[in-house]
Amino acid sequence: MISEGFDLIEADYLMSFAGAVIATNVITHFIKDYMPEFLDKKIVTLFVAAFIMFTNQCIFGTITLKTMYLSFLNSFVVAAAAMGNYEILTTKTKKRVTKDLQNQASKKSTNEKTDE
Repeated sequence: MISEGFDLIEADYLMSFAGAVIATNVITHFIKDYMPEFLDKKIVTLFVAAFIMFTNQCIFGTITLKTMYLSFLNSFVVAAAAMGNYEILTTKTKKRVTKDLQNQASKKSTNEKTDE
């Protein structure tokens, strides 16, 4: 028996919007590099979000025509949120690294000028 403290993602959390977005981010992050080049990463994210939403419905036994339709629509919202999170995180990281590199380059050029 696994203790309750070991549960990282619980079923109730996975069925929530935030849980679905986090799971979509994590799964997409690990599988996106193994997808064919012709398949856009946004489509992969949408497929992962739809898979998570429909799997939740299957596992927890709440499948009806209404919930399948809502899961399909919600998968677009989850995918959009997951893509937005990823863009925000990577853009901020890229900007910070670029700024650090520019600062290092300016310090290096300043040191070279003073050596002359």
